[in-house]
Amino acid sequence: MHVTTLRRLRSWAGDGQRNTVVVQSAKAATAAVLAWILAERLLGLPQPFLAPYAAVFMIEVTVSRSLRVAGEQLAAVSLGVLLAAAVGMLLDSVTVGVGVAVLTGLLLGRWHRFGSSGVWVAVTALLMVTYGDSDQPAILGDRILAIALGAGTGVAVNALLLPPLYLRRSERAVTGLGSTATSLLCDVARELRKPGTGGQPDRWAERAAHVRVQLDDALDAVAWTDESARANMRRAAGAAAAGRKWKPAVVALSEDWPQCTEIVRATSLALAPQPPFGPLDPEIRESAAAFVDALADVIRAEFAFADSRDAPVAACRTAEERLRNFEDAVSSHSGLTRGSSMSAGSILRPSAAALSLLTGESPASPSGTGSVDGGGPGVE
Repeated sequence: MHVTTLRRLRSWAGDGQRNTVVVQSAKAATAAVLAWILAERLLGLPQPFLAPYAAVFMIEVTVSRSLRVAGEQLAAVSLGVLLAAAVGMLLDSVTVGVGVAVLTGLLLGRWHRFGSSGVWVAVTALLMVTYGDSDQPAILGDRILAIALGAGTGVAVNALLLPPLYLRRSERAVTGLGSTATSLLCDVARELRKPGTGGQPDRWAERAAHVRVQLDDALDAVAWTDESARANMRRAAGAAAAGRKWKPAVVALSEDWPQCTEIVRATSLALAPQPPFGPLDPEIRESAAAFVDALADVIRAEFAFADSRDAPVAACRTAEERLRNFEDAVSSHSGLTRGSSMSAGSILRPSAAALSLLTGESPASPSGTGSVDGGGPGVE
């Protein structure tokens, strides 16, 4: 029982997401206490509760977001205060003033620059009109000061006390993505060379769909890492900033994966052809396998994230050469039946686009497609 309890505690403590929630909650409490002390004890503001109230909202998931929200909320509250002052000067009735303040505040708060803080234009104006002090400039100024104090305190706490940094999730997502994508393509190449050695072709579509899910997760994770590194003073933020080089590779593979999926699907159909498709000639199968292997090497090199670009450049050159060999094998092969030609074309057509998207070059039509009746299923 004691061992089980320790394991559960270790598991609980090792949950990164849970730890982040606990740390951010503790920081929100710290910011609230500090803001209250500054507003009530040091400055003696008449309504000091506004400072800790604003401070809590500044403990955002990233430092850069805290800075943005602080600016948005301060602008929205200040506009609400000015709106309340205008309503207090122009209208004697609190009842009418409440309606005008809320209506005008909600309309003004819809300006996109206020972001999610736009509602505070109406809320601030409503509170001040109902309190009956909207026509007292000194109190209006104190409220803006309290909000600014709280916002500044919250941002400072979030930036200085264990600022949130999301790096491990990106590392796991990107590493897993590169491994899964290259594994699938290598299996496709093995099956082309020697049927029965490439895993289970009937599961290739499922594996390709899983890569798509991993791509979406990696794109989201890399975006969080990029945002959390901005304005972050933690030493580890340097590693996160360096991790921005992950984004181009993930984006390129995301754009390229539909073409890779088409290669996988066309290969699966070509290896177990049904009319009007026919079986592939061994020479064409070998040249197609060589290209798919090279395509996997390009992805592997890009996701190695080495400081030098020598390996990715060499992998791309090899893949380009093998693509030309594949094109030549298809275009120069004599005796291809119409069905075999269609099978070969269904693999060849997405191949050039797949490589060009990974290398960032404009897609070029395969030189050998002139004699290929390529019209594989789903080819765009």
